[in-house]
Amino acid sequence: MLEHLRVLDLTDERGLLCGRLLADLGADVVQVEPAGGSSARQAPPLPGAATATSMFWEAYAAGKRGVALDLDAEGDVADLRRLAAVADVVVTSWPRALLERLGLDPATLRADRPELICTVVSAFGWDGPKASYADTDLVVWAAGGPLAPHRDGDLPPLRISVPQAFLHAAADAAAGTMLAVLARGTTGRGQVVDVSAQEAVGVATLARVLATAVGDDHPEWQTTPGVRTGRTDQSGSGAATPNSLKKWHCADGMVELHLSMGPAAGGFTNNLFAWLAQESAVSEEIAAWDWRVLPERLVSGELTHDDLDEARAAVRAFLLTKTKAEVLDAAIGRRLLCMAIFDMADIAGSPHLAERGFWGEVAVGERDVRIPGRMAQVRGPEGPRVRGRAPALGEHNDVVLKEWLGRA
Repeated sequence: MLEHLRVLDLTDERGLLCGRLLADLGADVVQVEPAGGSSARQAPPLPGAATATSMFWEAYAAGKRGVALDLDAEGDVADLRRLAAVADVVVTSWPRALLERLGLDPATLRADRPELICTVVSAFGWDGPKASYADTDLVVWAAGGPLAPHRDGDLPPLRISVPQAFLHAAADAAAGTMLAVLARGTTGRGQVVDVSAQEAVGVATLARVLATAVGDDHPEWQTTPGVRTGRTDQSGSGAATPNSLKKWHCADGMVELHLSMGPAAGGFTNNLFAWLAQESAVSEEIAAWDWRVLPERLVSGELTHDDLDEARAAVRAFLLTKTKAEVLDAAIGRRLLCMAIFDMADIAGSPHLAERGFWGEVAVGERDVRIPGRMAQVRGPEGPRVRGRAPALGEHNDVVLKEWLGRA
């Protein structure tokens, strides 16, 4: 699909996924590492052996070719600039100061090659008031917004369980790169694809970040919902809803389930209580509620929040008797607003992912290891797929310099 593209990949763990996605689509992606190896080779998870390479590297550098160059050696830096000069796309998450010192920043690279596409992944964008801020995955999540509304009551926000802010950004970078390639086919010009991880996590997790743009005059998504301006708590539908109202324990883990009210989504909650009633897990009175009109009944005083608590208690007790698989099957069969909260074992054992051919296998040492593979199913015999293992350090120096630069 992208076999005609040469992509020079100047990323570390913050942008590695971008090149992996482009490689899965067929692009010739050359991963450049410093002579001592990319810091992504030490990104967790790490196997037990002290000398083993990170599984992060094995997964996200898969399908690429690799070169290792000494960034303090004049000859190697010259070769790196020559590689950039024949690339169709340059993707980077290296620090701005390093790129400018090497003459690999977007402005320098595109000065003589306006057709070049430069994709930059950073915490807060290439330019702007926060561009030079120190950052971590936790800082990006906090700045992006999602931590605050998901706190439990007045307790401090909790970090995201696994670092993933830059995975969101790198995936956005791959999409942006493809759009830029498509645009170049029409205009003949490249562009700078500037991806901020702060923006990426906000857009990926909170529709409320778009509130101002669409004219919402109450964009304070942090506020826990309650009775205001004639409306009442929609009980479990939004980012501001407390976790206790939308995260539920079941027999083997947790599920997210929304007890939504109102004409738009109350029917899904009716389906849930029909299931409870069928198994004698709720009183006939509560089972008869129509959640589509429940807000009006609460506003009028016909029902109280104590009544709601009784309904929630019935749901809580019922779900403790069900496994995640049982709840998920019911969600599909009965049309419920819920989803199992998967751990890694659930994902690895997912029959859905197996049926779709999601997993790929690559050689890691002497073993074949399963890694995330096919990102999408498309028509035709090929489509996106893992095209090979991650490169060893400097594995393709000679062949890449020969093919890209014509060196003997």
